[in-house]
Formats: sequence, structure tokens, C-alpha cells
Amino acid sequence: MKSLIAIFLLITIFSAAVTAQGFRQQSVGVRGRLLCGNEPTRNTTIKLWDKNTVGFDKQLASGRPNPDGTFQINGGTGGLFALDVHIKFYTDCGRSAWLPCQRKIDLKIPSNYVTRTSDVQQYFDIGSLNLQLKFKDEDTSCFN
Repeated sequence: MKSLIAIFLLITIFSAAVTAQGFRQQSVGVRGRLLCGNEPTRNTTIKLWDKNTVGFDKQLASGRPNPDGTFQINGGTGGLFALDVHIKFYTDCGRSAWLPCQRKIDLKIPSNYVTRTSDVQQYFDIGSLNLQLKFKDEDTSCFN
């Protein structure tokens, strides 16, 4: 009986250690400059998302660019599995006047910029991005 209790305690301690290690905080950061033609973009929202294979995607952060178009955004969450981070831009830039909704541009962030710490270790710099470009698989969104 004592050996069963000892085995149970060892399994419990091991499980707790694995869980604590596995659910560590993960973080990511992105920076750059957004343009609409030759001007800084206006009326644009930036969001970081963790795309989940099962269940719902999780928003990590939200923000807007500065008046000069520059932005820096970071976010994170605790989790067992590695984050699959996407940055999404919701913008009026390049939108047809007859469309009531904003363009939604979804870009994947390389996984090596996601760190298993609560602080961003290295920002992914997207450089200057002209949102007048048409992006593969872009969509529209009326609710951001």
C-alpha cells in the first residue's frame, strides 16, 4: 500500500512539474510602418491573434499606428502549445467606396519570434508596408 501511495505521489509531482513547465507564458512583438500610398495609413486597426487549430482563435493585442504610420505591438498568453501568431490589419486603405466594411489583411509571423517568456525578446520588423497592395486571401470585416 505504501508503494502505491509513493507511486501516486511521484506521478502527481511529475504531472504538476510538466504542467507548470508546459503552460509558461509566451510572447511576441511586431513593429513597422504602415502606408496607404505615399501617406501614413489612417483608420487602421492592428491586432495580434493566436490561430488555434481546435477551438477559437485568441486575440493577443490590439492597437493603432502612430500619426506617422509607425507601430509597435506586443502580446502574449500562457499555453501548452506553441503560438501560431498572425497580425491582422483592418483598414480603409484601398477599399472600394461602395464597400461598407474594412479590408482585413492577415499575415503570419515567423515562429522564431515567439518566445517562452513574458517579455518580448526580439521584435519582428515588417518594415514599411503599403496597404494599397492586394494581399492573397485578404478578406473584409465589418466588426473589428
